[in-house]
Amino acid sequence: IDAVLFDCDGVVYRSPDPAPGARDSILNLLSQGKRIYFVTNNAAASRQQLRDKLSKILDMEEGCLTEDMMVGSGFSTAQYLKQALLDSGSNATGRLYVIGSEGLCNELREAGFDIMDRTVEKPSMSRDELADYSLDDDQVDAVVVGHDIELNFRKLCIANVLLQRNPSSKLVATNVDAFDLVGADGRHIPGNGGAVKYLEHTSRRSAINCGKPSKLLADLLDSLYGLDTSRAMFVGDRLDTDIRFGIDTGMHATLVMTGVTSAQQMIDLKEGTEEEPLPSF
Repeated sequence: IDAVLFDCDGVVYRSPDPAPGARDSILNLLSQGKRIYFVTNNAAASRQQLRDKLSKILDMEEGCLTEDMMVGSGFSTAQYLKQALLDSGSNATGRLYVIGSEGLCNELREAGFDIMDRTVEKPSMSRDELADYSLDDDQVDAVVVGHDIELNFRKLCIANVLLQRNPSSKLVATNVDAFDLVGADGRHIPGNGGAVKYLEHTSRRSAINCGKPSKLLADLLDSLYGLDTSRAMFVGDRLDTDIRFGIDTGMHATLVMTGVTSAQQMIDLKEGTEEEPLPSF
């Protein structure tokens, strides 16, 4: 194994506490010269914010963790769009409409994109309002959908009309997670996948997933870091994203029981499924 890729929440920490043994394991791998990457479907934070967060939670010395190690789905989305639009020799304008956090927008701006004004006057939008809504400059190369805790019907309406008016534009998702866990009793908070499915249905498009378990993400890791997946291990806490990503891309896949997937789920799955394969270890 030359490289070890870790999911973050549920693997190296459960906010706000580090996972038992996570710090020592990471330091031990680094001392052996292994390449370490933190690959998360959380698009809310920029790479710098993710590095600072992990360094603080894991009590790492300054410089131990670097931005190059951070692969959030906001970063992978920005890099995919950069390669597909700005570096491809196309006639792209570099203009995007984004549903998601400011951290996601910052990653996209750093990659060279212009973000369409995201000012939201109010959360609702009637049929008459949409009919009269001003879209004077409505050309966009892509609509990007990331997890948005202020998601509303107005944002969805605007995104849908922009896709309608720009038939060659891309519908791009930072991830398609169904849910995440919050609280001591493991409550399900809706994930980005719900918003993505909504727009797929209303726009009659298929979204491009830039997060786990997409092979597109593995291709990006190869192009950016020269990652040989046959000599890499992915460590995650959920079968449908982490373990499936590892298995589908030819990595060794290791499941930890500190996050989403429970021992009972493993028992119930028996031999696993295509959507939820069993880990290598």
